[in-house]
Amino acid sequence: MSRPWKSELHVQLGRGVTAVASCAPWSRRVVARAHAEGTPAQALPAALAALRERCGALPAQARLRVPDELVYFTLVAGSTGWSAARQSAVNHFAATLGRQDLVVQVVALPGHGAWLAAAIEPADLQTWQQALAGAGVQLAHVELQLLDDLHRIATEVPDEAIIALLREEGTTLVRVERGVPVELSWERCDPRALRLVEQRLLAFQGGIVSSQPPSVWMLCRAAEQRDHWRHMAKAHGWTLLLRHAQAAEAEA
Repeated sequence: MSRPWKSELHVQLGRGVTAVASCAPWSRRVVARAHAEGTPAQALPAALAALRERCGALPAQARLRVPDELVYFTLVAGSTGWSAARQSAVNHFAATLGRQDLVVQVVALPGHGAWLAAAIEPADLQTWQQALAGAGVQLAHVELQLLDDLHRIATEVPDEAIIALLREEGTTLVRVERGVPVELSWERCDPRALRLVEQRLLAFQGGIVSSQPPSVWMLCRAAEQRDHWRHMAKAHGWTLLLRHAQAAEAEA
């Protein structure tokens, strides 16, 4: 992701809380921030209004990050080009969801020519664009929380691993082989329900045909969530990671 030479508005959508931040050019230093509770459609206009009260004029362009709960994902295998990979993704979502109106994009994964495909509801995207436009801001970039988190922890996780990303309304499970995601599953559930998430994660791990299943790494959203999972992770030998932390914290 290139460094902007102009100030930017960073928007982190959430199912319960949406956060916005005005960032300085080049350094991306946060100049001011605000947040609001509620669904993204409700919270985004409120957060923008609060931020404008704090810093006056907002940046002209926004970079918006979308959580897993608001995206349909699939992996597209093969070494085909971008156009062919996107068409395969469009066909997949049409076949599995019966939808051809979704906003579909694909991103190349490192290595073996695989692609991560994401589809967003057009009504959602339009709502976010309108909320930003109402505050005098243009939506310039749409990013995925999943990709951002995978990039952040890439140096912490081994090339063969299962990654569990704990979200607000569930868990995204990713199986990595040779450093590349090869299997992806969204499990909608309460991430605080230890036994429920444990069962689903063990089932995901057990579905891998291997004499030695890959290790499990869990990405927590906050220190409180990490503490909530500490005993369970220790019992299974899982490793806990904390978003924005500099290093992984292993549970021995």
